[in-house]
Amino acid sequence: MPTPTPEFRLENPNILQADTHISEIQTHEIPRAPIRCPHCHTSSVFSVLRTPVQYQKATINSEGRKLTEPVKVAIRQCPNESCRGIVLYLLYSDNLESILPPERIGFSTENIPERLVSTLQEAITCHANGAFRASAMMVRRLLEELCDLNDADGKNLHDRLTALQEQVILPPALFEAMSHLKALGNDAAHIKAKNYSSVGAEESKLSIELAQEILKARYQYDDLVNRLRARQNDAARE
Repeated sequence: MPTPTPEFRLENPNILQADTHISEIQTHEIPRAPIRCPHCHTSSVFSVLRTPVQYQKATINSEGRKLTEPVKVAIRQCPNESCRGIVLYLLYSDNLESILPPERIGFSTENIPERLVSTLQEAITCHANGAFRASAMMVRRLLEELCDLNDADGKNLHDRLTALQEQVILPPALFEAMSHLKALGNDAAHIKAKNYSSVGAEESKLSIELAQEILKARYQYDDLVNRLRARQNDAARE
């Protein structure tokens, strides 16, 4: 969902509840910028179905003054013939865009244990819905589970991931960078809740992407190398 800027906040945080009457607007008032489809993950210009609408949302600025900001809503469709997915498009205050269902971070589940796939999917769902602290917590749980499955022991997560380095091939700098993420830092066995208080969209996304790279290194790179070698052997016999 669109997030108001620090200069103002919504009186009613549900942006899909109109605070004024709803009026129809012209299709050309909906920007034609590309959208990344949450269904097929391709980026393209979505067509607008039927007539878009507009209404106002009551806001309060940083000085306590009550104002209103426009919200434009349209039903749009992915032009990909194999998808044709439908999304609800929102344009808030003419500069904050959002779509429902929200875009999700994609990943390949090939060769990854189902337990880890389930936890990673939960982290991605939290991120897509703006629950960034919950997403970071799920990434931490994912890495704990990964260490459990690979017998990587240690007194805290940092030590366990260090032990895991013996089983995965990744640049040492990548492991070192983990300590700078609040949710994954070098702490006691149970991270304190305050460590999550300032986790935002970017840190949540970085945590997920980092976890994905570790999963790829542990469960997918060997399979890729084996397939490339098999292809090379087949080519040599031809």
